Amino acid sequence: MNETVRPTLKLNRIARRYREGDGFLEILRGAEAELWPHQAAALVAPSGAGKSTLLHIAGLLERPDGGEVEVEGVPTSSLGDARRTALRRNRIGFVYQFHHLLPEFTA
Repeated sequence: MNETVRPTLKLNRIARRYREGDGFLEILRGAEAELWPHQAAALVAPSGAGKSTLLHIAGLLERPDGGEVEVEGVPTSSLGDARRTALRRNRIGFVYQFHHLLPEFTA
């Protein structure tokens, strides 16, 4: 079997901006990354640099204003909500730094 190895996650020229007053606040401009099978990565930047925004886009929780997110070779920009939800449910996982989302649980 000749299987093509491709990135698990690929971010291509990701852009994101938010309306601020009469203009826009540009958070991401041309962000790119590739994560390959069995690869670990860290996203390190100062507070306010757009890390959470980039993770929300990579996790298909938000749509970028420009660029493309590919999950296992599947471009996601034209997918509907049901297909994006299925990809999140079956192929994407989050490990949160803080446990504040589930206060009833303890480790």
